[in-house]
Formats: sequence, structure tokens, C-alpha cells
Amino acid sequence: MVSTARIVIFLSAVAIGLVSLFTGLVLYFWPHGPRSGQLVIMGLNKVGWSDLHTYSSMLALLVIAVHLVLNWKSIKLYMKCLKEI
Repeated sequence: MVSTARIVIFLSAVAIGLVSLFTGLVLYFWPHGPRSGQLVIMGLNKVGWSDLHTYSSMLALLVIAVHLVLNWKSIKLYMKCLKEI
């Protein structure tokens, strides 16, 4: 039986990962040039998008670490099964 905490952690990791992916794509395709920092997209300038990307990425790493800790027994079992192949 899957606990509610594992479901919440998994969905949080997916959601935060998607935010990190989206903000990374916005920054990747952001125009370059002397006045590009003044551009505002969806209410945020380049520094705002960069901060959102940094914080969402750090939060994603934290949630993924918690996910790994909660599922450590399963990970060990998977590794054991891989050794037998």
C-alpha cells in the first residue's frame, strides 16, 4: 500500500521539476542584448525568472532527496535485481 506522504512527495517532485524546466526554457530563449534585462514576461524580468529558476531547482533537489530516502528499500531491491540480470 502506498502511503499518502509518498504520493505527495512524488507529485511535488514532478510539479516543482516542471516549474524548473519551464523557467529554464524561458531563460534559455530570453532575448540577448543591452536592454534585454528590461523586458518583462508574465510579470517577471530576467532577474526574477533567474531567481525563480534557482529556488525551484533547489527545492526540486530537496524533494527528490526526500523521495530517495523514503524509497531507499525499493532502490536497494532494484539494485539487487539488476545484479542478478
